[in-house]
Amino acid sequence: MSSHIRPPTQVRPAPLPAEIDDWERKIKHGLTLNDHVEAVHLMLWEDSPEYRAFLEAVWDSDAVEGSLSIDSTMAAQLLREKAKTIDGNPAGKKNLDTLKKSLGVVLNRYGNSRKERRHTVHGQVVPTDNGTE
Repeated sequence: MSSHIRPPTQVRPAPLPAEIDDWERKIKHGLTLNDHVEAVHLMLWEDSPEYRAFLEAVWDSDAVEGSLSIDSTMAAQLLREKAKTIDGNPAGKKNLDTLKKSLGVVLNRYGNSRKERRHTVHGQVVPTDNGTE
């Protein structure tokens, strides 16, 4: 008998819930820090040209402070200050290094990390053969 044909005596699985209110999420934890950072990032992106400027550069020479690392720290600092104004957002209590790393994850979620953008020209990824990345 073919494996894709259900034998007549096989028990049918439970049907999917018909109403969305009957769906129950089975996740074992709530939102991650990255999720909280993402929410604040999206707010700041809309409201803060200063924040956007700290994330724009892909080379040290173009960075607001002359260093991508320092610009990322400055963005994380703005993010932390904004998170402090949002009730229950744990990002407001995290250190800047942790927030920089989390912000990197968020930027990766959207395909907008500095590294990805550095290697993209007019929407096309440009391969590097120089062995530096």
